[in-house]
Amino acid sequence: MSAMSVAPQKEAEGHIKETSQVSSSIATPATTIASTKLQFLTRKKKIVIFIMVGAASLALGLGLGIGLTRACPTGEEDSSSGFPSSTATPSASGTASADIIQPSVGTTWDYPLGFSLTTANANASTVFYPVDLENTSEDTIAALKSAGHTIVCYFSAGSYEDYRADADQFPASAIGNNLDGWPEQWLDIRNDQVRSIMAARIASAAAKGCVGVDADNIDGYTNDSGFDLTEADTVDYVRFLAQTAHDAGIAYGLKNAGGIVDQVVDVAEWAVNEECAEYEECADWAPFVEAGKPVFHVEYVEDDDATTVSAEKKAKACAADGQEGFSNIIKHYTLDDWVVYC
Repeated sequence: MSAMSVAPQKEAEGHIKETSQVSSSIATPATTIASTKLQFLTRKKKIVIFIMVGAASLALGLGLGIGLTRACPTGEEDSSSGFPSSTATPSASGTASADIIQPSVGTTWDYPLGFSLTTANANASTVFYPVDLENTSEDTIAALKSAGHTIVCYFSAGSYEDYRADADQFPASAIGNNLDGWPEQWLDIRNDQVRSIMAARIASAAAKGCVGVDADNIDGYTNDSGFDLTEADTVDYVRFLAQTAHDAGIAYGLKNAGGIVDQVVDVAEWAVNEECAEYEECADWAPFVEAGKPVFHVEYVEDDDATTVSAEKKAKACAADGQEGFSNIIKHYTLDDWVVYC
Protein backbone atom coordinates (compact mmCIF):
# COMPACT_ATOMS: atom_id res chain seq x y z
CA MET A 1 0.00 0.00 0.00
CA SER A 2 1.34 3.40 -0.97
CA ALA A 3 1.77 6.39 1.28
CA MET A 4 -1.25 8.00 -0.31
CA SER A 5 -3.40 5.10 0.84
CA VAL A 6 -3.19 6.10 4.49
CA ALA A 7 -3.14 9.88 4.34
CA PRO A 8 -6.27 12.09 4.14
CA GLN A 9 -6.92 13.88 0.85
CA LYS A 10 -8.84 17.10 0.32
CA GLU A 11 -11.53 16.99 -2.35
CA ALA A 12 -14.39 19.34 -3.09
CA GLU A 13 -17.60 17.40 -2.63
CA GLY A 14 -20.22 19.75 -1.23
CA HIS A 15 -20.64 21.63 -4.44
CA ILE A 16 -22.55 24.87 -4.84
CA LYS A 17 -25.75 25.67 -6.64
CA GLU A 18 -25.39 27.75 -9.79
CA THR A 19 -25.67 31.47 -9.10
CA SER A 20 -26.93 34.16 -11.41
CA GLN A 21 -23.89 36.34 -10.87
CA VAL A 22 -20.33 35.15 -11.05
CA SER A 23 -16.96 36.76 -11.46
CA SER A 24 -16.19 37.70 -15.05
CA SER A 25 -12.50 36.96 -14.59
CA ILE A 26 -10.42 33.82 -14.10
CA ALA A 27 -6.85 33.15 -13.17
CA THR A 28 -4.35 32.57 -15.94
CA PRO A 29 -0.81 31.21 -15.82
CA ALA A 30 0.42 34.75 -15.24
CA THR A 31 -2.30 36.06 -12.94
CA THR A 32 -4.31 34.98 -9.93
CA ILE A 33 -7.78 35.90 -8.79
CA ALA A 34 -9.08 36.46 -5.30
CA SER A 35 -11.87 33.91 -4.93
CA THR A 36 -15.22 33.97 -3.22
CA LYS A 37 -15.80 31.06 -0.90
CA LEU A 38 -19.31 29.91 -1.57
CA GLN A 39 -19.85 26.85 0.56
CA PHE A 40 -18.18 24.27 2.77
CA LEU A 41 -16.22 21.85 0.65
CA THR A 42 -14.90 18.56 1.86
CA ARG A 43 -11.62 16.76 1.46
CA LYS A 44 -10.55 13.19 1.12
CA LYS A 45 -7.68 10.93 0.15
CA LYS A 46 -6.80 9.02 -2.95
CA ILE A 47 -9.71 9.40 -4.77
CA VAL A 48 -9.70 11.76 -10.29
CA ILE A 49 -10.25 18.64 -18.61
CA PHE A 50 -11.04 21.98 -23.90
CA ILE A 51 -10.78 24.06 -26.85
CA MET A 52 -9.64 27.65 -27.37
CA VAL A 53 -12.19 30.09 -28.66
CA GLY A 54 -12.13 31.11 -32.28
CA ALA A 55 -11.79 29.13 -35.48
CA ALA A 56 -8.10 28.48 -34.97
CA SER A 57 -8.78 27.18 -31.45
CA LEU A 58 -11.50 24.87 -32.58
CA ALA A 59 -9.14 23.44 -35.14
CA LEU A 60 -6.61 22.86 -32.39
CA GLY A 61 -9.25 21.13 -30.29
CA LEU A 62 -9.94 18.73 -33.10
CA GLY A 63 -6.26 17.96 -33.15
CA LEU A 64 -6.28 17.07 -29.47
CA GLY A 65 -7.40 13.57 -30.25
CA ILE A 66 -11.17 13.49 -29.95
CA GLY A 67 -12.25 10.09 -31.23
CA LEU A 68 -15.56 8.82 -32.50
CA THR A 69 -17.42 5.72 -31.42
CA ARG A 70 -21.06 5.21 -30.50
CA ALA A 71 -24.16 7.34 -30.05
CA CYS A 72 -25.24 8.87 -26.74
CA PRO A 73 -28.82 8.21 -25.62
CA THR A 74 -30.83 10.23 -23.18
CA GLY A 75 -32.02 8.94 -19.83
CA GLU A 76 -35.56 9.05 -18.47
CA GLU A 77 -35.42 11.84 -15.90
CA ASP A 78 -37.29 12.00 -12.62
CA SER A 79 -38.48 15.62 -12.53
CA SER A 80 -38.75 15.58 -8.75
CA SER A 81 -35.06 14.92 -8.18
CA GLY A 82 -33.16 16.32 -11.14
CA PHE A 83 -31.66 12.86 -11.67
CA PRO A 84 -33.18 10.07 -13.72
CA SER A 85 -35.01 7.49 -11.66
CA SER A 86 -32.68 4.76 -10.47
CA THR A 87 -34.72 2.36 -12.58
CA ALA A 88 -33.67 4.19 -15.73
CA THR A 89 -30.79 2.62 -17.59
CA PRO A 90 -28.80 3.78 -20.58
CA SER A 91 -30.31 2.53 -23.78
CA ALA A 92 -28.87 1.80 -27.18
CA SER A 93 -31.32 4.21 -28.76
CA GLY A 94 -32.18 7.83 -28.15
CA THR A 95 -32.69 11.13 -29.84
CA ALA A 96 -29.55 12.86 -28.53
CA SER A 97 -26.23 11.75 -29.90
CA ALA A 98 -22.61 12.59 -29.24
CA ASP A 99 -19.31 10.89 -29.87
CA ILE A 100 -17.24 9.39 -27.10
CA ILE A 101 -14.24 11.64 -26.67
CA GLN A 102 -10.61 10.66 -26.26
CA PRO A 103 -8.67 13.71 -25.04
CA SER A 104 -5.01 13.89 -25.98
CA VAL A 105 -2.07 13.82 -23.61
CA GLY A 106 -1.33 17.35 -22.44
CA THR A 107 -4.88 18.71 -22.81
CA THR A 108 -5.36 21.80 -20.65
CA TRP A 109 -7.77 21.64 -17.73
CA ASP A 110 -9.07 23.15 -14.51
CA TYR A 111 -11.13 21.72 -11.64
CA PRO A 112 -13.95 24.25 -10.96
CA LEU A 113 -15.97 22.26 -8.43
CA GLY A 114 -15.96 25.08 -5.87
CA PHE A 115 -17.66 27.75 -7.96
CA SER A 116 -20.24 28.09 -10.71
CA LEU A 117 -18.45 27.82 -14.05
CA THR A 118 -19.99 29.89 -16.85
CA THR A 119 -18.87 31.24 -20.19
CA ALA A 120 -18.14 34.53 -18.42
CA ASN A 121 -15.49 33.11 -16.10
CA ALA A 122 -14.16 30.13 -18.06
CA ASN A 123 -10.60 30.49 -19.30
CA ALA A 124 -10.66 30.56 -23.10
CA SER A 125 -7.43 28.55 -23.30
CA THR A 126 -8.60 25.85 -20.87
CA VAL A 127 -10.15 22.89 -22.61
CA PHE A 128 -11.29 20.26 -20.12
CA TYR A 129 -13.68 21.15 -17.28
CA PRO A 130 -15.50 18.81 -14.87
CA VAL A 131 -18.66 20.37 -13.38
CA ASP A 132 -21.02 19.15 -10.69
CA LEU A 133 -23.67 16.91 -12.24
CA GLU A 134 -26.56 17.88 -10.00
CA ASN A 135 -25.89 21.61 -9.69
CA THR A 136 -25.01 22.52 -13.28
CA SER A 137 -27.86 23.16 -15.68
CA GLU A 138 -28.22 21.73 -19.16
CA ASP A 139 -28.21 25.30 -20.54
CA THR A 140 -24.91 26.12 -18.84
CA ILE A 141 -23.32 22.92 -20.13
CA ALA A 142 -24.55 23.68 -23.66
CA ALA A 143 -23.21 27.24 -23.51
CA LEU A 144 -19.80 26.12 -22.29
CA LYS A 145 -19.59 23.50 -25.03
CA SER A 146 -20.60 26.09 -27.63
CA ALA A 147 -17.74 28.26 -26.38
CA GLY A 148 -15.34 25.45 -27.22
CA HIS A 149 -14.90 23.71 -23.84
CA THR A 150 -15.23 20.00 -23.18
CA ILE A 151 -17.53 19.46 -20.19
CA VAL A 152 -17.73 16.31 -18.09
CA CYS A 153 -20.00 15.71 -15.13
CA TYR A 154 -18.66 15.09 -11.64
CA PHE A 155 -20.45 12.94 -9.05
CA SER A 156 -19.43 10.76 -6.14
CA ALA A 157 -19.72 7.12 -7.16
CA GLY A 158 -18.51 5.65 -3.88
CA SER A 159 -19.90 7.79 -1.08
CA TYR A 160 -23.31 8.71 0.32
CA GLU A 161 -24.06 12.45 0.45
CA ASP A 162 -27.29 13.15 2.30
CA TYR A 163 -27.84 16.48 0.52
CA ARG A 164 -28.11 14.94 -2.94
CA ALA A 165 -31.54 14.76 -4.58
CA ASP A 166 -31.44 10.97 -4.87
CA ALA A 167 -30.13 10.35 -1.33
CA ASP A 168 -33.35 8.65 -0.23
CA GLN A 169 -32.89 5.92 -2.84
CA PHE A 170 -29.85 4.36 -1.13
CA PRO A 171 -30.57 1.30 1.04
CA ALA A 172 -29.40 1.68 4.62
CA SER A 173 -27.53 -1.60 4.38
CA ALA A 174 -25.28 -0.12 1.66
CA ILE A 175 -24.25 2.95 3.69
CA GLY A 176 -21.06 2.46 5.68
CA ASN A 177 -18.55 4.37 7.76
CA ASN A 178 -17.78 8.08 7.58
CA LEU A 179 -15.04 9.27 5.27
CA ASP A 180 -12.36 10.00 7.86
CA GLY A 181 -14.03 12.97 9.52
CA TRP A 182 -15.99 14.29 6.53
CA PRO A 183 -19.80 14.46 6.37
CA GLU A 184 -20.39 11.62 3.95
CA GLN A 185 -20.21 7.88 4.16
CA TRP A 186 -18.72 5.06 2.12
CA LEU A 187 -21.02 2.98 -0.03
CA ASP A 188 -21.04 -0.74 -0.66
CA ILE A 189 -20.17 -0.57 -4.36
CA ARG A 190 -21.17 -4.22 -4.80
CA ASN A 191 -24.82 -3.44 -3.96
CA ASP A 192 -27.24 -3.70 -6.89
CA GLN A 193 -29.28 -0.65 -5.88
CA VAL A 194 -26.13 1.48 -5.50
CA ARG A 195 -25.14 0.49 -9.03
CA SER A 196 -28.64 1.25 -10.32
CA ILE A 197 -28.44 4.76 -8.81
CA MET A 198 -25.05 5.34 -10.38
CA ALA A 199 -26.35 4.15 -13.75
CA ALA A 200 -29.15 6.72 -13.39
CA ARG A 201 -26.60 9.46 -12.62
CA ILE A 202 -24.62 8.53 -15.71
CA ALA A 203 -27.82 8.63 -17.78
CA SER A 204 -28.49 12.10 -16.35
CA ALA A 205 -24.99 13.25 -17.33
CA ALA A 206 -25.57 12.09 -20.89
CA ALA A 207 -29.02 13.71 -21.03
CA LYS A 208 -27.62 17.03 -19.78
CA GLY A 209 -24.99 17.04 -22.50
CA CYS A 210 -21.87 16.15 -20.55
CA VAL A 211 -19.45 14.24 -22.76
CA GLY A 212 -18.04 12.16 -19.92
CA VAL A 213 -18.14 11.49 -16.19
CA ASP A 214 -15.69 12.14 -13.36
CA ALA A 215 -16.80 9.49 -10.85
CA ASP A 216 -15.20 10.05 -7.44
CA ASN A 217 -14.45 7.93 -4.35
CA ILE A 218 -14.16 4.54 -5.96
CA ASP A 219 -11.26 3.51 -3.68
CA GLY A 220 -13.15 2.46 -0.55
CA TYR A 221 -11.15 -0.76 -0.43
CA THR A 222 -8.11 1.20 0.79
CA ASN A 223 -10.12 2.84 3.59
CA ASP A 224 -12.16 1.80 6.64
CA SER A 225 -15.39 1.69 4.65
CA GLY A 226 -17.36 -0.60 6.95
CA PHE A 227 -17.48 -3.23 4.22
CA ASP A 228 -15.06 -6.00 3.28
CA LEU A 229 -14.33 -4.43 -0.09
CA THR A 230 -11.41 -5.78 -2.09
CA GLU A 231 -9.25 -4.51 -4.93
CA ALA A 232 -11.09 -6.93 -7.21
CA ASP A 233 -14.43 -5.39 -6.15
CA THR A 234 -13.11 -1.96 -7.11
CA VAL A 235 -11.81 -3.10 -10.49
CA ASP A 236 -15.19 -4.69 -11.18
CA TYR A 237 -16.97 -1.46 -10.15
CA VAL A 238 -14.77 0.73 -12.33
CA ARG A 239 -15.42 -1.54 -15.28
CA PHE A 240 -19.16 -1.35 -14.53
CA LEU A 241 -19.06 2.46 -14.45
CA ALA A 242 -16.99 2.67 -17.62
CA GLN A 243 -19.22 0.24 -19.52
CA THR A 244 -22.36 2.05 -18.35
CA ALA A 245 -20.91 5.38 -19.51
CA HIS A 246 -19.82 3.96 -22.85
CA ASP A 247 -23.23 2.37 -23.36
CA ALA A 248 -24.71 5.83 -22.76
CA GLY A 249 -22.39 7.24 -25.42
CA ILE A 250 -20.09 9.19 -23.08
CA ALA A 251 -16.56 8.81 -21.75
CA TYR A 252 -15.29 7.67 -18.38
CA GLY A 253 -12.31 8.89 -16.37
CA LEU A 254 -10.60 7.12 -13.49
CA LYS A 255 -10.38 9.19 -10.29
CA ASN A 256 -7.32 8.47 -8.12
CA ALA A 257 -7.00 4.75 -7.16
CA GLY A 258 -3.46 4.43 -8.49
CA GLY A 259 -3.20 0.86 -7.30
CA ILE A 260 -5.56 -0.39 -10.00
CA VAL A 261 -4.37 1.70 -12.96
CA ASP A 262 -2.86 -1.27 -14.80
CA GLN A 263 -6.14 -3.16 -14.53
CA VAL A 264 -8.47 -0.41 -15.80
CA VAL A 265 -6.45 1.86 -18.10
CA ASP A 266 -8.01 0.06 -21.05
CA VAL A 267 -11.57 1.17 -20.14
CA ALA A 268 -10.92 4.78 -19.06
CA GLU A 269 -10.36 7.71 -21.43
CA TRP A 270 -8.33 9.72 -18.88
CA ALA A 271 -7.33 9.81 -15.23
CA VAL A 272 -7.77 12.56 -12.65
CA ASN A 273 -5.17 12.48 -9.90
CA GLU A 274 -4.84 14.56 -6.77
CA GLU A 275 -1.45 15.14 -5.15
CA CYS A 276 0.64 12.35 -6.62
CA ALA A 277 3.66 14.66 -6.36
CA GLU A 278 3.00 15.21 -2.67
CA TYR A 279 2.84 11.46 -2.08
CA GLU A 280 5.52 10.54 -4.64
CA GLU A 281 3.15 8.34 -6.62
CA CYS A 282 3.00 9.99 -10.05
CA ALA A 283 4.65 7.03 -11.77
CA ASP A 284 1.57 4.95 -10.92
CA TRP A 285 -0.37 6.90 -13.59
CA ALA A 286 2.28 6.64 -16.31
CA PRO A 287 0.37 3.81 -18.09
CA PHE A 288 -2.28 6.37 -19.12
CA VAL A 289 0.26 8.59 -20.86
CA GLU A 290 1.88 5.54 -22.44
CA ALA A 291 -1.57 4.61 -23.82
CA GLY A 292 -2.01 8.11 -25.29
CA LYS A 293 -4.49 9.15 -22.61
CA PRO A 294 -4.13 12.28 -20.44
CA VAL A 295 -3.53 12.44 -16.71
CA PHE A 296 -5.23 15.51 -15.25
CA HIS A 297 -3.15 16.20 -12.17
CA VAL A 298 -3.74 18.75 -9.40
CA GLU A 299 -1.60 19.69 -6.41
CA TYR A 300 -2.94 21.86 -3.60
CA VAL A 301 -1.65 24.72 -1.46
CA GLU A 302 -2.56 24.66 2.23
CA ASP A 303 -3.52 28.34 2.38
CA ASP A 304 -6.87 28.90 0.66
CA ASP A 305 -6.12 32.63 0.62
CA ALA A 306 -2.81 32.16 -1.21
CA THR A 307 -2.32 34.24 -4.34
CA THR A 308 1.16 33.01 -5.17
CA VAL A 309 3.06 29.72 -5.17
CA SER A 310 6.63 29.35 -3.98
CA ALA A 311 9.23 28.28 -6.52
CA GLU A 312 9.84 25.14 -4.47
CA LYS A 313 6.17 24.18 -4.42
CA LYS A 314 5.75 24.84 -8.14
CA ALA A 315 8.83 22.80 -8.99
CA LYS A 316 7.54 19.86 -6.99
CA ALA A 317 3.98 20.14 -8.32
CA CYS A 318 4.97 20.57 -11.96
CA ALA A 319 8.03 18.38 -12.42
CA ALA A 320 7.85 15.45 -10.02
CA ASP A 321 9.36 12.10 -10.92
CA GLY A 322 7.07 10.08 -13.18
CA GLN A 323 5.02 13.13 -14.20
CA GLU A 324 6.10 13.41 -17.83
CA GLY A 325 3.16 14.26 -20.08
CA PHE A 326 0.74 15.14 -17.26
CA SER A 327 -1.62 18.12 -17.42
CA ASN A 328 -0.60 19.87 -14.19
CA ILE A 329 -2.31 22.60 -12.18
CA ILE A 330 -2.09 23.98 -8.63
CA LYS A 331 -5.28 24.89 -6.75
CA HIS A 332 -6.69 25.89 -3.40
CA TYR A 333 -8.28 22.93 -1.62
CA THR A 334 -11.63 24.68 -2.02
CA LEU A 335 -11.34 24.31 -5.80
CA ASP A 336 -12.35 27.93 -6.29
CA ASP A 337 -11.49 30.03 -9.34
CA TRP A 338 -7.82 30.46 -8.44
CA VAL A 339 -5.46 28.31 -10.50
CA VAL A 340 -1.78 28.19 -11.41
CA TYR A 341 -0.90 26.36 -14.61
CA CYS A 342 2.42 24.56 -14.91
